[in-house]
Amino acid sequence: MTWLSWRLQRTETIVALGILALLAALLVPTGINMWDAYHHSGLGACLGANPSFSCGNRIGDFRAQFQSLSDLANWFTLVPGVIGVLLAAPFVADLENGTYRLAWTQSVTRGRWLLARLGLPFLAALLVGGGLALLFNWWRGPTAHLDGRLDTGIYDSTGTVMIGYTLFALGLAIALGALWRRSAASLVVGFVGYFATRIGVDYKLRAHLVSPLTATWKGAQEPSFLNDARIISLRATVHGHEVLSGGGGFIGGTAKVGVPGLKNAVFHAVYQPNSHYWPLQLTETALFAGVALLLIAFAAWRVLRTD
Repeated sequence: MTWLSWRLQRTETIVALGILALLAALLVPTGINMWDAYHHSGLGACLGANPSFSCGNRIGDFRAQFQSLSDLANWFTLVPGVIGVLLAAPFVADLENGTYRLAWTQSVTRGRWLLARLGLPFLAALLVGGGLALLFNWWRGPTAHLDGRLDTGIYDSTGTVMIGYTLFALGLAIALGALWRRSAASLVVGFVGYFATRIGVDYKLRAHLVSPLTATWKGAQEPSFLNDARIISLRATVHGHEVLSGGGGFIGGTAKVGVPGLKNAVFHAVYQPNSHYWPLQLTETALFAGVALLLIAFAAWRVLRTD
């Protein structure tokens, strides 16, 4: 049964590995260029709260040189969704065509069939998602040092979240396939659902996965502890009257809150510090992976219940 399941799954698995290889072919040479530019420009010595004028110029030159590439790479966070629904396709097609019933008439039990048919794509998603995480953790290194790891484009493609994203897309497509038994609809809606969920988590949920911190200070100069932090909400008051209000944007730029003309204002910020990077990463990864497991369990239950 395992060999048969692999034969049914191998084309999509090879395609998924091919996507990973194509990304590596693009990112490895450009990553080497970025790391060389980072080291040759001495940008490591420029990291701090108040970089010198010379450092500011060098950082600006580095960002200008690689900005278009970094912007393009932000779209690569859709790749886990593509890979997830791709790996779900053989299982959904098996349900749509009804060919699984032939296996059930042989010596294969339903439980063993489900274990093989769902376990292989899960392991493949885990493998490819891990490969994506390793590749992007290395490639994003220079920009993560300069812009902070909580910058959205960096956060979404580093750490461990890509593993969770890939598993979630797989689980969602499999669950929809078990419910509808229509390959095209299940895979398309699965990808759209993955994209919509990612946006919802980015904008609404992520900022609160780990309890944020609060800070109050006087004067428009931002405190050093806000370096590389993510501002969730920010208010400024003068003599008790609110003169500045903003927030709800965990996915903005880095925390630059200095505002000219507000030297006597008292600022109140809610933020996620850079030290919360790994707690946020692991919590979000566990959330997506946990939902994926629940969706796959639902698919198994649905198949056993309706056949």
